[in-house]
Amino acid sequence: MRNRLARLASLLAVAALVAAGCGGPAAPPDAYEQLNTSLTSTWSPIQVNVGVKVTAAGQTITIDPKAIAFVVDTAAAKFAFHMSLPGADLGMPAGALDALGIAGDSIDFDVIYAADALYMRSAMLKPTLRLILRSKVPAGDLTGWLKLGTKEELMALQALSGGLKPQSSFAPPSSGPGAIKASFEAAGITLTDGGPVKHNGADARHITIAVDIDKLVADPSFRAGAGPQSGPTIAVMRSLSFAGDLWIDPANNRIVEADAHVTSIKDPTQVGDVTITAHDPDGSVALDAPTSSVDVPLGTLISEMMKLIGKGAES
Repeated sequence: MRNRLARLASLLAVAALVAAGCGGPAAPPDAYEQLNTSLTSTWSPIQVNVGVKVTAAGQTITIDPKAIAFVVDTAAAKFAFHMSLPGADLGMPAGALDALGIAGDSIDFDVIYAADALYMRSAMLKPTLRLILRSKVPAGDLTGWLKLGTKEELMALQALSGGLKPQSSFAPPSSGPGAIKASFEAAGITLTDGGPVKHNGADARHITIAVDIDKLVADPSFRAGAGPQSGPTIAVMRSLSFAGDLWIDPANNRIVEADAHVTSIKDPTQVGDVTITAHDPDGSVALDAPTSSVDVPLGTLISEMMKLIGKGAES
């Protein structure tokens, strides 16, 4: 008898679930829950590319996403940053880079942290090091790879600057979707689920971002992060409208693209767009330590920089 009752109860439970499922369309996924899940999703190694397009005063400047990229491999303790900005794309006249002592037609900057050391490469570093180090400039090609400190030296430098604590700023909490929603809404930021879509030929979930600037700049957390001298910045922000988009891969809940849109309130033809894409490393950014480099003594560099700063403060 008990077995029959148990079976009957099970059948009734299944029937209730089926009836509930057929009673109407399912509620759309909550945007804050999706964001919370994405923020807790791990992705390593990861490559991020940044593209920018700005239109103002009748001119448009476009920076291709391939021009700015960084790669992070947490397991291997490696990081790399690559930037290559063509002067023409920045609206720089011919010869402007030559005047800066940069050969070629682009501004290039590369950073690699690997093998427990920090490396940098840029033609801009050569005149900078000559200005700072003067007679103490190391021998070698200063436009090539420079070794600017080991892990131990960088940790010692961090310890010396430990008293300089950054100011608090607005950031989403990690205690769940409810806390994220409360924090965002207090700052005038609203997320809305845009449903499943095709984006760049792939399945994605779309989240739109709306920003109430007046509410954002009045938020205590924002003001604390902006600092006491933020008046001019806030005035500029009030003259603009902000919006954004997030694109999430439904297969792994990873954010594969984040877009920011800025528009002048007085002149809607003046716009700016930032596109940030995330994907597995494609090999376009070197992640291994260079085979050869010029050693730049970090301690000497910091010491000489402090001397220059001191002289500037005295004058």
